[in-house]
Amino acid sequence: MNNTTPENPISSSKKRNYSFPLILITSLFFFWGFIHNLDPILIKHLRSAFQLNHFQASLVDSSVFAAYFLLAIPAGLIIQKYGYKTGILVGLFFFAAGCFMFVPAVNTISYPFFLGALFVLSCGLAILETAANPYITVLGPPEKATQRLNFAQSFNGLAASVAPIIGGIFILGEEPKSQEEITALDQAAKLAYIQAETSLVK
Repeated sequence: MNNTTPENPISSSKKRNYSFPLILITSLFFFWGFIHNLDPILIKHLRSAFQLNHFQASLVDSSVFAAYFLLAIPAGLIIQKYGYKTGILVGLFFFAAGCFMFVPAVNTISYPFFLGALFVLSCGLAILETAANPYITVLGPPEKATQRLNFAQSFNGLAASVAPIIGGIFILGEEPKSQEEITALDQAAKLAYIQAETSLVK
C-alpha cells in the first residue's frame, strides 16, 4: 500500500506559494461553521411553519449529524483513493445539491423534503471537513502544519459568533408566530404564512 500523503504539495516543490490555496481552504472552515450555527434559527422557523413538536424539530439536528456518522468512512476512502482535491470537489457537489434541494422543498411545503435537503447538504460538509483538515496541514512547511490547522479552525469559531447575528438579522429576521397564533388563522392565511416561512428558509 502506498503510505505517502495524497497529493502532498511539499513533495513537488518546497518553494511553492500556498497563499491562495490556504485562503480558499480556510474560507471553507468559516463557511461550514456559519452553516452549522444557522441551525437553531432554522429549527425555530421550521417548527413554526410545520407546527412541529419537540421530537420532530430535533430531526433537523439528527439529519445533520447522521450524515457525519454515515459519511466519515466513505469520505476517507474517497480521499485515500482520489486525493484531497477530489474529496473537496465531491463535498462541494453534495453541498450545492443539498442547497438546491431547498427550492423544491419550499415549493412542495414538505418537511421530509427539508430534512432530505439538510442531509444531502450535511453529507457535503462531512466530506469537506474530512478533506480540508488534513489537506491544510500539507499546504506549506511541515513544521508549521499545526499552526496552519489551528489558524484555519479559528475561523470556525469566528463563524459561530457571527452566524446567529447575521442569520437572525438579515436571513431569518422575522420572529415566527406562536402555535396559538397559527391556530387562530383561517386556512388561506395559514397556508400563506407557511409559504412565507418556508420561503425565508429557502
